[in-house]
Amino acid sequence: MWAVETQGLSKSYGDIHSLIDCDLQIAAGSVFGLLGPNGAGKTTLLRTLLGFLHPTRGSGSIAGFDILRDNLRARRQVAYLPGDARLMRSMRGDRLLKWFSGLHPYGSWDAAQEVAQQLDLELQRRVMFMSTGMRQKLALSIVLGCQAPVVMLDEPTANLDPNVRQTVLRLIGEIRSQGRTVILSSHIFGDIDETCDQVAILKSGELVEHVHMAELQHTHWVSAHVASGVSRSPQQWQELVDRQPLIVSHHRHRSAAHSERIELQLKGEPQQWFQWLSELQLTNMQIQRGGIRAIYERYHHPTL
Repeated sequence: MWAVETQGLSKSYGDIHSLIDCDLQIAAGSVFGLLGPNGAGKTTLLRTLLGFLHPTRGSGSIAGFDILRDNLRARRQVAYLPGDARLMRSMRGDRLLKWFSGLHPYGSWDAAQEVAQQLDLELQRRVMFMSTGMRQKLALSIVLGCQAPVVMLDEPTANLDPNVRQTVLRLIGEIRSQGRTVILSSHIFGDIDETCDQVAILKSGELVEHVHMAELQHTHWVSAHVASGVSRSPQQWQELVDRQPLIVSHHRHRSAAHSERIELQLKGEPQQWFQWLSELQLTNMQIQRGGIRAIYERYHHPTL
């Protein structure tokens, strides 16, 4: 049984498609990243899973509970941090933390206080007198202190200084070590790189790439133009590709200026394939060590 699963999950508003045929299978005890710019569909996916939005079509489940037929029990499995957390401004931090801890079936007052202490949060202050960063730390203490099997975090490190951000990422790792599942929605590459086991990249509501992070540790991305005057037929290009067994993926593009551009993903270190690469007669070559940023930019910042 998957911790979270979706089949064709979609959400539309008339002709506006916020989420399109999303298929996911998220294993228990993992950190799963949702990466994309604002408007890509990350928050829509989380809110549809939780029942705050009703899907246009498709289905999903959380810890085996159907998000439509058994929504209440599905939501009880989740601790959720929204991207725009609203907290009662007149309440003191400690009272608000205790109140929220008592609301959730997996709430823990002791664990919430421990998180607040690790985040160096002053709980005696009223919310209205807290800075933006302090309110974010309070919301995180509420959510990360909850012992629910699934934790959904929408932009958790927003408004945090670097030291606090590292503490939050460490706490996410501790949740995973307990066998619980984290879904982390972010547009910050560092948050994704440092915590996630798998990542879904979204663009305009579509899941355009599903990445296993372990596979990126020993890969490089190469982008370049073919030198002027060099022309190869598809068969010649395929013969060159077949000579290099370390290729993971390859793409050829024709730009508006009629110059040919290639993109390659290669396993191993450059010394294993650089001689072969030099035979391709390329210009304006860029080589980037494998990382989620390189894959993301193929979809969101293509340079043809």
